[in-house]
Amino acid sequence: MQFLKLGATAIATGLLATLTMTAAAPAFAQKEPTVTRQVVGPLNEARTAIIAKDYATAKTKLDAAVAAAKTPYDNVMIEKMRVIMASDTKDTAQQIKSFEMMLGSGLLKPEEVKQYKGLIINAYNAAGDTNKGNAALRDYLDAYGGTPQQYTGLANGYLKANDLANAETFGNKAIEGFKTAGTPIPEVNYMVLMRVHQQSKDMAKYYAVEEELALAYPKEDYWKELIAGRVQEASDYGPPVRLDMFRALQAANLPLSVNEKRIAGDSAVKRALYNEAVQLLEEGVGNGQLSDPIDKENLDAAKKALPNDKAGLAKEATQAESKKNGLALVNIGEAWLSHGDNAKAIELIQKGISLGGVSGAELDLAKVHLGIAQLRSGQADAARATWAEITSNTAAGALAKNWILISKKAA
Repeated sequence: MQFLKLGATAIATGLLATLTMTAAAPAFAQKEPTVTRQVVGPLNEARTAIIAKDYATAKTKLDAAVAAAKTPYDNVMIEKMRVIMASDTKDTAQQIKSFEMMLGSGLLKPEEVKQYKGLIINAYNAAGDTNKGNAALRDYLDAYGGTPQQYTGLANGYLKANDLANAETFGNKAIEGFKTAGTPIPEVNYMVLMRVHQQSKDMAKYYAVEEELALAYPKEDYWKELIAGRVQEASDYGPPVRLDMFRALQAANLPLSVNEKRIAGDSAVKRALYNEAVQLLEEGVGNGQLSDPIDKENLDAAKKALPNDKAGLAKEATQAESKKNGLALVNIGEAWLSHGDNAKAIELIQKGISLGGVSGAELDLAKVHLGIAQLRSGQADAARATWAEITSNTAAGALAKNWILISKKAA
């Protein structure tokens, strides 16, 4: 946050013009306070010395003015001169002392109060007094309003002081200000709020802010943390959702590493999703990128099972439906999803859910897969509605949030 800096130029352009004798005001006008005649001489001499950068003489003349002062207004005018010299000589302690005295005098004009309230913020911060700097900036913004950049500065100040509640309040005010102004929100503003939530250990809020950040600044690191980081932090993260995490990464156009492809391919084979396993492993095994023996074993197993896979799925679906086995139907629906038959996946997963017997984490994961099939079928609104039904604080819940975000990115 920037405010005017006082110096010799300010003096030369008439900051202390009130020191010169002026004509008497009309009788009906409110008379402004004036400096005692004995103070005018030393103050003007001090001003001349400051312009000449003769600070020793200026100090002597200011001491003389203090000795001659008779009224509170005399003292205010002396402090105005002191603060100019203190600014030039970088005497922060004197600046603070002068600003505090003048602001507490009740003798400043409104525009002067605003100016000095702004200047004292810089003085406190230069002195390393973060708490007073934050309080002064908040006082200024409460009195006069501010720009999003100024609210950002205040949020940063509170964050450095570990005042997380105020850092969050003013971090949000800054973002609201940018939105109201219709201007892009700087990346740093999201980062400030994320640090606040991370230090508060409120990861739900942390990821909510990162979602906005990832859409505004689609960097790979942000998307990877949202998808992989958020899912793996869930207490129930494990084999049932591991492949889904990699699916989400791919849907967000994030390249899988060699090891991630290996793990994803192995997971697909173990879940009898053979078409998906081939898609994950074939290219890497062929070009030697996936060189571990387990990669070729998994690929060979998937290719061997693939020709009869669809026929087997159709038969299994008929059996599951006749036995009213809802869980089996949703699992078969996922298999059709891995074959790219989204309509069949939607049909079977919805049938399986309606039959019952699917609850808890299994139901949530079934809805994740249903939403994926709906999205791939061009039913984005239906997919988001399906994912929004998953409210649990689980890996499936994290996947649902990720897929809602992915659907917005794709849009």
